[in-house]
Amino acid sequence: MTDAMHIQIALKAAPEAIFAALTERLPGWFAEHADVSLDSRRYDFWGRFTPETPDRAAGYHPLLAVEPNARLRYAWTLNGVPTEVEYRLVAQPSGTRLIVTHGRETESHALGTFSFEDFWFLSLENLRRHLDGRAPVFCDFSTLPETGDVRHTVEIDGSRAAAFEALIRPEQMNRWIASHARVDPRPGGDYDYGWNGIPPFKILEIVPDEKLSFTWPEDGDNTVVTWTLEESGGKTRLTIVHSGFAPGKPNRGVQAGWLNFASWVRSIVEYGDDWLPAILRIAPEMTSYYAASIGTAQSDLIPSP
Repeated sequence: MTDAMHIQIALKAAPEAIFAALTERLPGWFAEHADVSLDSRRYDFWGRFTPETPDRAAGYHPLLAVEPNARLRYAWTLNGVPTEVEYRLVAQPSGTRLIVTHGRETESHALGTFSFEDFWFLSLENLRRHLDGRAPVFCDFSTLPETGDVRHTVEIDGSRAAAFEALIRPEQMNRWIASHARVDPRPGGDYDYGWNGIPPFKILEIVPDEKLSFTWPEDGDNTVVTWTLEESGGKTRLTIVHSGFAPGKPNRGVQAGWLNFASWVRSIVEYGDDWLPAILRIAPEMTSYYAASIGTAQSDLIPSP
């Protein structure tokens, strides 16, 4: 595949269990509906949790290669652009490394990798959670508004204090969003992800274990990001709202991204210090725009064959 996105995740399960999830249990972590047949060379999935919300007919994906418990490759047309996805399973002493490449034809420029990244980050975290018996976080592409506020809510099996620490402590932020976090935890204080060329955001409101709100310049708009935390039956309901977009201005560029970040905060709390995100292969000049955990793990990537 050419012009491919390359992403990997370390999973504790054996290759056989992961291959079964990739072929027999897609609705548990990847798609609303699925119909996979290795014999018939079909890898079909469709519904609300798939970009473009395809129906059954549009959800047809021919299998291009299959090696049980080792490799799977299928075709996927997105926005009319032919793409190919490959899963490769590499057994390791502590489990299995799942390597995903998603490539497109180089002559077509209809798709960028940003949406691919959000989709795959979220999907691979869902796969990890599915294999561990934890609930996934699906992105319902059928209900995402194209303008106006962005709003997502996830339920965390953990305390508000632990979730708030993930939002405010630099060493925790560097695990899921920041490359070099710096926080002055007071109204008017800096809230800095360390992204090159992006000035520190300014904290507007901060209530320990309850709320964090800060400025977010967005293509000339003075938008605001607000995290709220509520106790819910011994768990934590975490809500993010990104508001202040100009009337009619598209917001889809941040919809899936914020949902993925909320999912990662959830997993940090539930898994603890052992959790690490999937690792995306990134160019050196882009390192500052990804979590430090992803940047420092570039040397751990298993090369494509």
